[in-house]
Amino acid sequence: MRRPARHRAAALVLGAVTGGVLRWGDAAPGLAVVAGVSLLVLVLVAARAVREHPEYTSAGRSWRDNRWSAVGQAFVVLVGFQAVSLLPVALPDQVALYVVVIATFMTGYFAGGLDALERDRTDDGESDGRVTASTGD
Repeated sequence: MRRPARHRAAALVLGAVTGGVLRWGDAAPGLAVVAGVSLLVLVLVAARAVREHPEYTSAGRSWRDNRWSAVGQAFVVLVGFQAVSLLPVALPDQVALYVVVIATFMTGYFAGGLDALERDRTDDGESDGRVTASTGD
């Protein structure tokens, strides 16, 4: 099985298991589905980022290079988790909301990184970002 196919299969399994476990744990059905789908999309986007841009996840830089990104990440997660904890909902629904908050945030983070990296690649002339169809001549 090719690597992208394995990543898609892993994303599908993780999303389905997450939604199933949350539903089994008595989370609201719609919330369990949304949590599963958000995790599925996160794994797909993160796998692509790691597969196509290994430099995106390299830890060779100084912490000073990423400190503002880390501050922003911590702020979003803390505010999101605090907001969820203040909601008058049952614990299973809170857990599902935590999954949605973190998966949505991380998906945005990875998608933004992919956007920047692929824009840099396009600017360097490696790709024009267009897919061309063959004419069959």
